[in-house]
Amino acid sequence: MTQSLKSVFSIFFKYIFGFAVLAYVVAANWEGKDGKPGIKDLLTQTPDYAFLAFTLLLSGVAMTCQILRWYLLVRALDLPFTLRNAFRLGMIGYFYNIALPGSIGGDFLKAFFIAKAQPDRKAAAVATVLIDRMLGLFGLLLFVSLVGGSLWLSGDLQIVENPYLTKIITVCTALVVAAVIGWIVLGLLPSATAERIGLQMKGVPVVGKTLNDLWEAVLLYRRRPKLLYLTLPLTAFAQFLMILYLHLGVRVFPNPDPASFGEHFVIGPIGFIAQAFFPAPGGVGGAEAIFGYLYTLIGRPEITGIVGRLTLRAAEIVLGSAGLTVYLSMKAELPVTDAAGDPAVTA
Repeated sequence: MTQSLKSVFSIFFKYIFGFAVLAYVVAANWEGKDGKPGIKDLLTQTPDYAFLAFTLLLSGVAMTCQILRWYLLVRALDLPFTLRNAFRLGMIGYFYNIALPGSIGGDFLKAFFIAKAQPDRKAAAVATVLIDRMLGLFGLLLFVSLVGGSLWLSGDLQIVENPYLTKIITVCTALVVAAVIGWIVLGLLPSATAERIGLQMKGVPVVGKTLNDLWEAVLLYRRRPKLLYLTLPLTAFAQFLMILYLHLGVRVFPNPDPASFGEHFVIGPIGFIAQAFFPAPGGVGGAEAIFGYLYTLIGRPEITGIVGRLTLRAAEIVLGSAGLTVYLSMKAELPVTDAAGDPAVTA
């Protein structure tokens, strides 16, 4: 079997696997148990269309914030890029995030196009996508730490009396602290030491040049912290909207025991992070199972988390389809150049 056939088979298997997991999760919870409603009972109720509309609207606003953040990150490295192309690639990236195995497939597409337009700075171009994803991850962890930690310290019984939630908050806080310390240490690193580290990376067989370019891109962001800090409000707002549309999404179909806003600030980010590592298109199947399990950790019905995540998936499909339509309808711009004559990104 050739390598290309193996890749096709692998992707096909991930689709089958994801939808098989989804079918199992839905079938296992279709009928009610112990006098409690099942998924069938929730879906037969009239949905709250106002909540559904707000869920879709907030998803779109959150996506817009994420695209703007990526645009700022690209410009921070002095790479020629237009806002129009940022939206064009960002929207098709969103579509592929729900269509390709895992929840980050669209990131690879964005990285491919922007690197293709920057042949001399491919690693730096790809670094913008990686750092954009890392900022999103950091934002989710930070929300768990700050909001969850504040509720814990204030004596919120839903947090204090749940050892699972307090453990999640503790771990996320430790990761946030480690990331901040690493960022500070990076800023204190002498130029000679940073250059020596880059040379050592460059000496790594096969991927040495790429590692060195990535390292230089990270250092460039560290030398221009103000440009990076400009993206933090966008990150915070986008992550807040993600938690908010999760909170609304689980209420589209009336259910007996939805989680509180504070609980969603703890379990929501964890669910969004975990689903990105599930090897299926858009994390299908795995995402529903994860959110259902997280709901059981807070003593809530598993089906509430499952149906809530299915509702979000429906909103994602609508938004992703709109993104594909916009991408196809927006013609790629003609190459434009900056003052140095470097071509801008086109796709």
